[in-house]
Amino acid sequence: MAAIKKSKNELLREARSLELEGKTNDAIKGYGLVVSKDPLNAVAYNRLMILYRKLKDYRKELAIIKKAIRAYEKDIKKDQLTWKKAHNESARLSLSLAKSMGLLNDKGLPIYEEPHILTWRKRLDTVQKKIKTPEKPQK
Repeated sequence: MAAIKKSKNELLREARSLELEGKTNDAIKGYGLVVSKDPLNAVAYNRLMILYRKLKDYRKELAIIKKAIRAYEKDIKKDQLTWKKAHNESARLSLSLAKSMGLLNDKGLPIYEEPHILTWRKRLDTVQKKIKTPEKPQK
């Protein structure tokens, strides 16, 4: 029997349902499938981060945060490259103008970021601090 292909929305609903049923590991697998199908799915990334945080698995949470940020940065770079190829002279002038106005960082990425990416960057700092200074056992 052939496997039924599910849309990313169906996979997302199933993962959320598993999460609500308390089947955390199955939910993590489900959200992982969503991310593999749609590397820019902020909802799946957020749920994975939350689940790993609840499990106090900060190393896996850190890995997911980094993966999510990298995926968005890669997408921005790809869009920039595509636009640059289509509009070579305009792109050169636009890039020069954006740099002179301080709209791009050192990597050439826009200074402005979507709110969820800013949240992920803040959480990244928090998780890195937690990993460096492990929680003290309670008495």
